[in-house]
Amino acid sequence: MSPVWVVGRVAACSYSARVENTELTVAIWNTMWANASSPRGQRIRHVLREADADLLIVTEGQCDLLPDGGHVADAGTDWGYDTTAHPLRRKTLLWSRWPLTDLTSLPTGAGAGRVLTASADSPLGPIRVLAVCIPWASAHVTTGRRDATNWSEHLECCDQIEKLAAQFDPRIPTIVAGDFNQRIPRRRQPIRVFERLLEVMDRWTLHTGGEVEHGPLIDHIASDLPCTGLRTWAGSDEAGKLSDHAGVVCTLRATI
Repeated sequence: MSPVWVVGRVAACSYSARVENTELTVAIWNTMWANASSPRGQRIRHVLREADADLLIVTEGQCDLLPDGGHVADAGTDWGYDTTAHPLRRKTLLWSRWPLTDLTSLPTGAGAGRVLTASADSPLGPIRVLAVCIPWASAHVTTGRRDATNWSEHLECCDQIEKLAAQFDPRIPTIVAGDFNQRIPRRRQPIRVFERLLEVMDRWTLHTGGEVEHGPLIDHIASDLPCTGLRTWAGSDEAGKLSDHAGVVCTLRATI
C-alpha cells in the first residue's frame, strides 16, 4: 500500500472497491503537445479514454485528445508564448462527465492561460475543480517574453493560486489537479521553491507524492476528500514515447 504525501506527515491511502454514487475518479496527464491526428496522439487518446475518469485534467494538450462527450473548459489561449502556428494548443484543459459552471481563469500574471477553476455539477453535489499548469523553472527566462528569472513565474503562479483558494467556500469540496512542475518529495528544486508549493497546498491533502509507481510524479492531485485508490501509468508504451510525464488517476470518496 503506497503512502499519500501530506504536508507535515504521511497518511495511509486506503484502497477499496469503488462504491457506486459515493466515489469519483480524477486523472491528470501532461500530453506534451500531442494531437489526435498523429500516431502518438491516438495512443494518448486511448490511454485517456481507458482512465475512465469523471474529471480529467490535461496539460499541454488539445481538445481532440479528450474523451467523446462530456463537458470541456480551458484556462485560456495566452500564456505568454506565440501559439499562432498551433491555435488548438492549451496549457490547461478540464474535461468533466458532468456540467461545469462558475468558470474562472486568470487573465494576467504567471497563471494566465494556466489556471482554471470550475464547479462540476456531480450527482454527489457540487465539486470545485482547480486545474493548473504551474510554470516550470525556466518559463519566460530564455524563451517566450524573456523577462523572468529562474522560478519567478512558478512562484508568482503559486501566489495567485493561494489568493484564489482563499476565496473558496469551505463547504464545497475542492480537487486540485495539474502539472505542478515539482517532484514531491523534493529532488533538485530549491528548498524555498519546494516549501512555497507545500505552503500553498497545505489546505489540502496531496495524494500523489511520495513513493508511487512511475514516480516521483510531477503531475499531481490534491483534495480535501479521502483517497481510496491511486494508479499511475508510464510516459511510454510498447510503441515508444508518449509523454515526458507519467499520468495518474485517483479515486476519491465524497463526504458531501
